[in-house]
Amino acid sequence: MGALVVLYWEQVGQYHAVPKTTWRALEWLTEHFGEETLITEITGQRIAEMVARRRGIRVVRDKATHRLREIASDNVQNATVNRYAVDPLRKIFLRARDVWGYPVMSPKWGNYRLREPEERVREAALVEETAIIKALGPDYGRLFRFMIATGCRASGALLTWSQIDRHSMLVRVRNKGKEGQARFYTMPLTARQLAILDECQGHHPTHVFTYAPARPGKTADGKPREVPRRAITDSGFKTHWRRYVRNAGIAEGFRRHDTRHTLGTRLVRTTGNLKLAQKQLGHARIETTMRYAHVLVEDIRAGVEAMENAHVARDTHVFHPRSKVYRAK
Repeated sequence: MGALVVLYWEQVGQYHAVPKTTWRALEWLTEHFGEETLITEITGQRIAEMVARRRGIRVVRDKATHRLREIASDNVQNATVNRYAVDPLRKIFLRARDVWGYPVMSPKWGNYRLREPEERVREAALVEETAIIKALGPDYGRLFRFMIATGCRASGALLTWSQIDRHSMLVRVRNKGKEGQARFYTMPLTARQLAILDECQGHHPTHVFTYAPARPGKTADGKPREVPRRAITDSGFKTHWRRYVRNAGIAEGFRRHDTRHTLGTRLVRTTGNLKLAQKQLGHARIETTMRYAHVLVEDIRAGVEAMENAHVARDTHVFHPRSKVYRAK
């Protein structure tokens, strides 16, 4: 198992958008099944036992030893088990069978994936948006503002200056990868979005969104030490978000990814154009964008109700109390 995990990492995993997260999932699978275990020895029963165990633990990295540590928990989400245990193992099995030529079993992975609730569409209210920006501070708040203005994922919004064509007002955004291959889509930039990027000019030669270290320290003569700004990372943003937004109880239930839902909902509400929203969000399939169709449904209902209210007095199908048909004999 250990050798195949390393092989998968070298060929696919290291090219994922957040390779650090991929490696932690692979590392845990290796420790769970055993480094010397053959992939042909992993049966359906052992996969089911793995899922059951992962449902009851959180996996963290010990800061002292840098090794993974399991912490008992009764609050592990089904999506977490699927994303960091079942899906990585499935990808290793499929690659072992289809690419490396191993005679492995073909599990029905749907039997092992846990049921997840349908993704809800959460739109930020203006007061929530303002509160989040204030809580995050100027550097991380600037990244949040760009995400909610463009609908970019956090990983896609962490741009380098080479991705931006200011003359043509375009940006090349990293999308979800496939089989370890990075994919990009081109997004037009508005004046408002460019203004956010302009705030980052001069901060860093390579990375757009950066932060100033909170405690730069002092020099020998007591003056504040000048420390270069550092690039914001996805994991760093996640930690900052958890500390200053989620744990602080600001915008209850609002996640970083809901910036995409906010932009998608507002765009469809304003234009009524699902195809336009699909292009802006970089969705490969229009079916994914259909989650924002609820906005159109609400507009249709409001329109029909307005029509009913305007025509109720003339509607011949509505009985008036004084009409002969309505009056009881």
